[in-house]
Amino acid sequence: MEYEYKTVTGTVAIEADEQLYSLLSAMDNDEDNNNRRHSRRYPISLESCEYEGAWFEDNADPIGDTDAAIDRERALASLTELQRICFVEVRLNGRGYREVAADMNKSRSVVEKAVKGAVEKMKKFF
Repeated sequence: MEYEYKTVTGTVAIEADEQLYSLLSAMDNDEDNNNRRHSRRYPISLESCEYEGAWFEDNADPIGDTDAAIDRERALASLTELQRICFVEVRLNGRGYREVAADMNKSRSVVEKAVKGAVEKMKKFF
């Protein structure tokens, strides 16, 4: 079987038996899954920050000094400490419930309930 191996410089076709072909295909699938998993957690790639050798960052706050920013601060201030920590870690930083629960020595259900309660409280502000 012929397997096309993609490199930085181009594509190389190699002749492989069935066992090697299935192994290489499985490795490609694993890499694709890892890339998808990574892009869900980190939606902006580092490659998009560099253009013609110069680094670009967007330091502008999309909300700015508007009333929405004030509402956001009030909404976060209305949460309990547990709710605020869990909400920020799960919803804003993209971490998993289990990961946050392990860091806080709490159960997963406690973190889920805290995030759910935070969302309900914050709905009142927006």
